[in-house]
Amino acid sequence: MSQINVNAPEPIVDSSGDRSAAAGINLVTVLIVLGVLAVIAWYLFTGPLRSMGASSGPTINVNTPPSTINVNPPSQPAAPAPANNTGAGTTGGGATTGTGGGNPPPANP
Repeated sequence: MSQINVNAPEPIVDSSGDRSAAAGINLVTVLIVLGVLAVIAWYLFTGPLRSMGASSGPTINVNTPPSTINVNPPSQPAAPAPANNTGAGTTGGGATTGTGGGNPPPANP
């Protein structure tokens, strides 16, 4: 029977710190780029893009009613017809009865 011995190589340790520094620089770069993109988006949505979006909305005009109210008083009632009693006759009580005159009697229902 044959035997194979495998020895693991010793781990390589980078003690100079180059990788850590590169990772830190990359993280700072990503944060700066994200901050710049956020500022540009904020500017666009509060400045030029906001004014373009506002012009496409409907225009609403509100007309307020006049504050003065004119009240027309009712017209005067028509004057009653004059009594045109001609005095055609008298009755025992001294009242005169005429044939022409005034308002006609109401119709019988």
